[in-house]
Amino acid sequence: MGKRIRLVALDLDGTLLNSEKLISKRNLQALEELRARGILMVPVTGRPAQGIPQPVLELPGLRYAVTSNGATIRDLVTGETLLEKHLDAGRCLAVLEASRDFPMVREAFRAGVGYLSQADYDILCARYAGTPMLPYLQSTRQVLPGSVEDFLRQDGGPVEELFFLTDSVETKSRLRKTLSVLPGIGFADPFPNDLEVIAGDIDKGTALVFLLDKLGIPREACLALGDGGSDLPMLKAAGVGVAMAGSGEELIQAADFVTAGCDEDGVAMALERFVLESRKQP
Repeated sequence: MGKRIRLVALDLDGTLLNSEKLISKRNLQALEELRARGILMVPVTGRPAQGIPQPVLELPGLRYAVTSNGATIRDLVTGETLLEKHLDAGRCLAVLEASRDFPMVREAFRAGVGYLSQADYDILCARYAGTPMLPYLQSTRQVLPGSVEDFLRQDGGPVEELFFLTDSVETKSRLRKTLSVLPGIGFADPFPNDLEVIAGDIDKGTALVFLLDKLGIPREACLALGDGGSDLPMLKAAGVGVAMAGSGEELIQAADFVTAGCDEDGVAMALERFVLESRKQP
């Protein structure tokens, strides 16, 4: 089996969390076995810190969290911030100016809170009405009196990321091409119509390697699971990379193993195969 796994890095939406945004009983049991064996479980998510759901925060033994696609790493026990790679206001304003003619929702995330206009908030509420995402949205957003641009000009502080929800895959592709010429920025692609702009020197993989180095854990002793394009650097950084069923072709090609989907206990199945060998299924 090779080097013993000491840390498991988990994307949340579409990976650990099922379509109801819950953690299944089988997945919970597998995570409890990790804790009992002294193996760290670290959420590595595009969500801001405030958006980590309570069932995740209540996981036994949880200590570290990588949020906003790697922009922030926190020790949840001590409250210490281990890493911050944020976008300064000037860079954000350049991005917003370059993308001002694109039809999309615009948000700026700071300290786990998404700031957006009233019009964009109303669009998101209508989009997620009647779904498990609506309570998450309502608890993590701050409606501004004006635009995101106004907010950044007046405030002047850095943000973890800019989040754009476009009206189509084609619009997103054009947007990324337009923004790709700007210096000092990078991208995360969690969903087909979403584009997240982050600092150019960070992603989930870079943040994971930073945490592993800080903890003295070799990359070969890390297993990572994910389902979206933003998880690709994380799977490449880990000793064992696992893609969820239904992931994009690039992620599946980069993975060492493809497990079941988030509604079929795919996380538990992968952990049973690679980490909890005594529970491996026949």
